[in-house]
Amino acid sequence: MSSPKIIFIAAGGTGGHVFPAKRVAQKFIKEGFKVIWIGTNRGPEKNICKELDISFIQVPLYGFRGKGALIKLKALVAFLVSGVVFFFKSKPFGRENYPMIVFGGYVSLIAFFYFKGPVFLQEQNTIPGSVSKLLFSTNKVSKVFCGFPKTKQIFENFDKKYIKLIESGNPIGEVTQTNNTNNHLDKFNLLVLGGSQGSSFLNEHVPKSIEIFIKNSQINVLHQCGINKKESVEKSYDLTSKNIQIEEFINHISQSYTWADLVICRSGALTISELISSKSVGILVPLKNSIDNHQMENANYLYEKNASWIMQESKEFPLNLFNLLKEILEKKEIIDEKKGNLEKIKIKPSEQIIFNEVNAWYE
Repeated sequence: MSSPKIIFIAAGGTGGHVFPAKRVAQKFIKEGFKVIWIGTNRGPEKNICKELDISFIQVPLYGFRGKGALIKLKALVAFLVSGVVFFFKSKPFGRENYPMIVFGGYVSLIAFFYFKGPVFLQEQNTIPGSVSKLLFSTNKVSKVFCGFPKTKQIFENFDKKYIKLIESGNPIGEVTQTNNTNNHLDKFNLLVLGGSQGSSFLNEHVPKSIEIFIKNSQINVLHQCGINKKESVEKSYDLTSKNIQIEEFINHISQSYTWADLVICRSGALTISELISSKSVGILVPLKNSIDNHQMENANYLYEKNASWIMQESKEFPLNLFNLLKEILEKKEIIDEKKGNLEKIKIKPSEQIIFNEVNAWYE
């Protein structure tokens, strides 16, 4: 009996990097591969590896972008130490030339210590991150899987014609489509998402904006607030109402998109991809001062197609959100218009595309 094919996956830190990696790992496991995950002890990746029953190599890498000189020096030392750790911890898996897929962020720096096989990059955002650009500009990767069309365009500007750019979309798994507002019930279902870690801004300001609609029994609310933030968010709502449900983290997000008529959310790359897949109309609130303003660029992808609204963080946010929700509740057909534009966006089978391209290296 032949031994299984092996692949390294490097992802860690935040859900935006880890959850796409999990989807891809599940695809390779399903196809009979042995997956070895490289990550840190600070994100959800270690628990994911336990869930998937796969090998985990822990390295001490951490982020340095926008940090002070001392933190950057420590990050450099951790980078060098990680190379040594990876060298010894990967030895039990043999010295064959196995492919590696990295998913952006600082954990992807481990690719600079990998010389045995090809390195592939999956970039989620419209604006590639610093590490992704570094890997690309130094010719460390041979293929790049781009989450959005603009991602591919930006990489093309580097003029690296021998690195294959593939518009794969983002790996998010199967997300079922949302409610049909033409068959609307008496209540309007509102989903509030602050990303995998929650959003202090949305947690603080959204309850103020929707309070009157809850009191008038016009809406149902499902609010994902983030770990250890539930108690503070509960204080912002009138919990005597049965129309409010607050969760630290929603495990079955697909069901929540199906339930929702409208989503108020950040504009991380995965959230945008999930809105497209589920045909969910969103009010996008880009994270202020996100690195390279990538959340605004992500949001613009839908806004420019008239498939969402954008509302920036400001002192006027609660009033602006109230006025927009009032308009939507009075004229629900404007959601149908944006939903129709969402349906025009082609969905790519991301996990399959990535698997086919990586598996082709073995053949």
